Amino acid sequence: MNDVHAVIELKITPQRDSGFGRIAERISKFEQVEACFLMSGAYDLLVFVKGDSLQDVAQFVAQDLSTLDGVLSTATHFMLETYKTGGVLGKIEDERMEVS
Repeated sequence: MNDVHAVIELKITPQRDSGFGRIAERISKFEQVEACFLMSGAYDLLVFVKGDSLQDVAQFVAQDLSTLDGVLSTATHFMLETYKTGGVLGKIEDERMEVS
């Protein structure tokens, strides 16, 4: 079974004494979270998550992330196909010619 990967944009309310740090640390402790970044622009945090299925990720967002105090909104984007990761192109390997 293949894992499902998603990127979630979160808008959050910064806390008076810790800014975005405390809620980012709390979110980062969930086992589904692979990475969490403070961002500039339209949203505050960018969270990379992994789950067993689309429903698993959706349930995590609905029950765990969106219910945290300070989370104003979420936008989930599922990763459908990988073309390059870790600096390595994913599809090129199948198209290479054998060296004899």
